[in-house]
Amino acid sequence: MRQRIRRLVGRSALALFLGAGPAHAGDREDVLARITEYMAYEESGNLVAQRELMLDERSMVYPGGRSQGNNREGMAQQQAAQDAFAAEFPGVHYAFELRDVEVQVWNADSALAMFETVPTRIVPPSLPPEKVAKLGAPKIPLIVAVMLVKQQGAWKIAHTTFVPRDKD
Repeated sequence: MRQRIRRLVGRSALALFLGAGPAHAGDREDVLARITEYMAYEESGNLVAQRELMLDERSMVYPGGRSQGNNREGMAQQQAAQDAFAAEFPGVHYAFELRDVEVQVWNADSALAMFETVPTRIVPPSLPPEKVAKLGAPKIPLIVAVMLVKQQGAWKIAHTTFVPRDKD
């Protein structure tokens, strides 16, 4: 009986090993391009376009909580908040530097991208001082992990986790 279980486990492990297909040429670059596109939409404040890079059932983990549900509604709410911010603080935006980007691709249809994002808030000199005082704390550096899946030839974001970077 024990020997039979060992053979079954061994065969299962071998099947998993042999069944795991290699990543296709260009997959890593395609995932990097998707992350670059995601961050470009973040910088531009176009969260509706950013939403198109994600699955409708995408989940997220933010510092302090988990968000899951209808991603289209969630991104629409984020877009409304972004639009209200842009109306109150015209010209204020963020630039993001990506550091230590790592990408792993499995079976040519699943990927994990991890990176650090360092935001810089850009405040136009024309913004009145009373508005500048109301801006509050800027965004903080984060470590981001993004799970992607390939569907119909396109990489889509399935899950994102954001973790505050430890202070240096």
